[in-house]
Amino acid sequence: MQTNDPTELQATLADGRRMTLSLPATDAKWAADGIGGLRAVAPTHTGRGDEPPALPEEPALPLQVALLGLGA
Repeated sequence: MQTNDPTELQATLADGRRMTLSLPATDAKWAADGIGGLRAVAPTHTGRGDEPPALPEEPALPLQVALLGLGA
């Protein structure tokens, strides 16, 4: 991780992609230190998790019922 600009944080990911985070000037107290208040945190997970369950198959709604949702 490297900081070239006090308002910008740059990092190179393991696959070579570069990521930039910049914080605009603000009067918010939680962001008073800009990127100086940020710290690197090691990832807790790598890769993808389990795929979510598939949505249940449901029959299509009749046109009249679908139009009720539009307030027609």
